[in-house]
Amino acid sequence: MVFNQNHYSNNSAKEEIQESSRSLDRKNSLFQPITVDKVTIGELLSGIKRRWKTATLVGLAVGITYVAYYYLFLRSYQRTISLQVEAIKPLGGRPGTSSESIRSLVQSLPSVPMLSGETRGDTTTLIQILNSDLVLKPLYEKFLESYPELDSETYTYESFRRSIKIEPQQLGFGNIRLGNTDSKVIQITFSSDNKHKLNSALNLFAEKIIEFNEKEKQQQIFQNLRYVNQEIQRTLSQIDDLEDQLNQFRSANQVLRPDSIGSMSASGSSDADLYRMQLANLITARNENNAKIESVQQTFDSINSQLQMTPAEALVASNLSTSVNYTNLLTNLTDVEKRLAEELSRLQPNAPTVRSLDEERRLILAQIKQEAQQIAQRNQVSNPESLIGYQSSVSEGLIGKYIDAKVELESLRRMDEELDRQIAATRQELVRLTLLANPYRKIEQRIAAAQQSLQLLLQTRQSLQLQIAQQDFTWRILSDLEDTEQYKVTMRLSNALVIALILGIASGVVLALILDLLDSRFLEVEQVRQNTGLPIVGQIPLASEFDQYSFTRLETPLTLWGLQHYLAGGTPTFRESFYFLLSHLEQLGLQRTLAVTSAQAGEGRTTIAAYLALAAATLGKRVLLIDVNLRQPGLHQVFGIANTSGLAELLTGTLPLPNWFSLFEAHSEKLWVLTAGQPQQEPMSLLSSPQWHSFLASTQAAFDLVIIDTAPMVQCAETNRLVASVDQALFVVRLGKTKRDAFAKALKEYDLGLKDKAIGIVVNGVGAPQQSQVEGLPIPSSSEPQSAAVS
Repeated sequence: MVFNQNHYSNNSAKEEIQESSRSLDRKNSLFQPITVDKVTIGELLSGIKRRWKTATLVGLAVGITYVAYYYLFLRSYQRTISLQVEAIKPLGGRPGTSSESIRSLVQSLPSVPMLSGETRGDTTTLIQILNSDLVLKPLYEKFLESYPELDSETYTYESFRRSIKIEPQQLGFGNIRLGNTDSKVIQITFSSDNKHKLNSALNLFAEKIIEFNEKEKQQQIFQNLRYVNQEIQRTLSQIDDLEDQLNQFRSANQVLRPDSIGSMSASGSSDADLYRMQLANLITARNENNAKIESVQQTFDSINSQLQMTPAEALVASNLSTSVNYTNLLTNLTDVEKRLAEELSRLQPNAPTVRSLDEERRLILAQIKQEAQQIAQRNQVSNPESLIGYQSSVSEGLIGKYIDAKVELESLRRMDEELDRQIAATRQELVRLTLLANPYRKIEQRIAAAQQSLQLLLQTRQSLQLQIAQQDFTWRILSDLEDTEQYKVTMRLSNALVIALILGIASGVVLALILDLLDSRFLEVEQVRQNTGLPIVGQIPLASEFDQYSFTRLETPLTLWGLQHYLAGGTPTFRESFYFLLSHLEQLGLQRTLAVTSAQAGEGRTTIAAYLALAAATLGKRVLLIDVNLRQPGLHQVFGIANTSGLAELLTGTLPLPNWFSLFEAHSEKLWVLTAGQPQQEPMSLLSSPQWHSFLASTQAAFDLVIIDTAPMVQCAETNRLVASVDQALFVVRLGKTKRDAFAKALKEYDLGLKDKAIGIVVNGVGAPQQSQVEGLPIPSSSEPQSAAVS
């Protein structure tokens, strides 16, 4: 027991240490996302403010819709009259279970005199009878005859039932009701969208109900009682026959309850419900399988685009990497090529040693091709020479993933076919159950109707047995039917407008908040500040016009350009923001080399790098602006200059490194621009080479400031290595473009050993400059920038 306690305490201590370590990592991370529990009312109001147009339109639409709905459906006129019935006990009737039999039964119940004794329950039965189809159906037909403009299609019987309400009168004061009482007065309430129909309709209803009571008096209770007993026996036999029919239906079709929709049965799942659940599970499984197919297909296509080979060729390349003879031949070939390069550096191509090494290289290459052809024949690959060179550790890993992805993709597709088959079978069974549901429901409805009739007959027999002899009483109307102004409106317009206003505001606010919460982009500077610990060193406003530049080519064949002059085209506020940015960077200790990065493309990284370099050059610094986006160069497009050769050619050795100080003696330009050169497919090797570090060291010694326009950090892995080689990095965030997940991924790259490189964040695309809000930085007093004269 002591050992277990010690073991438990040790585990608890380890968990506490791990949790504290994770908490410290989150605290030290550059990305510090705001959590839901930290969302303030001010931020919610800001979200509503950002979406006020949408909120207003939706609120107006909802309010107008509700007002229209009020005028069409909710507004109606209503009046109630009182009818004294001298609370009677349940009445008898004539036998029968069909609609005509039940109607004859109710019409045969006489209104017998009631004693002053116990009458509990009689009024309830009377209300049920008066609300039944046997009483209301004739009233509906008579009502249609009184108003020829109405017909059974536009004004249905169901609409009539909803318009009329018959209930016992409740005692109370004002809106206070004392609950159900044994009142001898019933209330008849009628609603209509035409107030002129109220009084005439209520007159008709009162008259027909009193006529109904008079007819009931003509029947004899003893005869009714005999008929009721006969009908009870017939109804019991009918219920037994229907239940036998229901059991036979279940047995013949092998179902318990086909469908619960419209069923008269109690709670519990039907057969269709179980199959629907199974179908939903199968569809969910198929959707998940399709998602896996899409993911694996993307992986397969991505690797295929990198390897540029078929699965069979990938298998051959994998077999080549495991061949000992092939690997040895590649090693020998590398050694011979290295010696050949050394001899060529000091001898002529026709030297005997060079020829011997070249012949040896040709023989080894032929043996390599022969080895590749032997392995390719077993896998039916026609061009094995194209596979030579895929045997590095990276290529082997890609080929392995490529083959695994192909196998997994075929397995998932077979699973998809099986799921489709099961879904089709389940849907077929649902169709069968749907066809069985209607006859099954009809049998249930007939049983329910028979049971309801039986219940009514039993109540009637009990009442007749208790009230054999009572005195007669004629029903009478207690309300003044001549008063045509005794009506009320179900809902006033003022109430409807208040409700419409509340619904409009609530729906608009809710929709605005939902849209704002679902938007993953940064929309305000404050949102950027809340999600990181880095300072915001600049805010660049929106600009529709930009400066025009005039460059001179300083070096050939290298595309090295020098700025002669430029024509200001942007707004003063736009240009001034870059002087603020430069001042803030200098206050934070700006060093010689600065990389301008962003999470994704299209966030204004190149434009900011260009204008920052222009601002520094205007202040007298000798600035070199380099386009290191070797995949998709774009700096030359900003300035409108050629990009025939550049950094890529310097790093590959095609062109020699320039002598910067010699160029300075010949040219006095302050802003120098080096384009990227021809696009490269594998820039990682170039930016990891000694030539890159030598080039970077030479620029640091020659220029006051070197600004580097990089590739997107999330999409291009070489940017991470480039940031590690420079002094500092400036991160660009564009409002309305940069997404939080890309922003988080980029900052997490900085967390991996690059925290000291990040000098701050510049926010691009703000609506108006707010430099006084830059976190932790005073606003410098800047002078008017000096621009070169336009020739």
